[in-house]
Amino acid sequence: MATANPVHVLGDSEAALSADELVSRYWARTHRFAAMVTRNDQDAADVAQEAMERVIRNAGRYRPARGSFEGWLWRIVVNTAHDAGRASTRRAVLFERLVWAWRAAPAADAESVALDRISDQELLKAVRSLKARPRTVIALRFGAQLSYAEIAEQIGITEAAALMATRRALDSLRKQLGDKK
Repeated sequence: MATANPVHVLGDSEAALSADELVSRYWARTHRFAAMVTRNDQDAADVAQEAMERVIRNAGRYRPARGSFEGWLWRIVVNTAHDAGRASTRRAVLFERLVWAWRAAPAADAESVALDRISDQELLKAVRSLKARPRTVIALRFGAQLSYAEIAEQIGITEAAALMATRRALDSLRKQLGDKK
């Protein structure tokens, strides 16, 4: 994956690296780092690849006056790993929150009885299959545990619209899960 604009790296003498040379020089270290801070090999490879992509994509932003190239690169690698960790945590929290919220309803409720028959994996699969906006609203409400006002602020709508969007998303999810039974 060669790039027309080489990355300028300052060391003993100024050098310009192509994207291929940059990856060749830093991939192994980046991957080892990622392997130590992620839960599995696939996540490690994803984090390392995303970090290298960010470094290459943002190479024009590197300023030698602000510090060494390696320092700049490792800030990107660490931030990428943190971002991946936060995303993983949000997914886990969303899943836990959704299961808790739906199973906490009174057992006499027909919806609760139906949800008790749904496995956690089916529920997560159903959430993942929603369109982007309903999935985002459910993730913000139950995953991030945001209020309707906070959801509204995050996606640029009114609080009433956030409430309505959440209800519609839950209705879509209920319908989808009902169709499977």
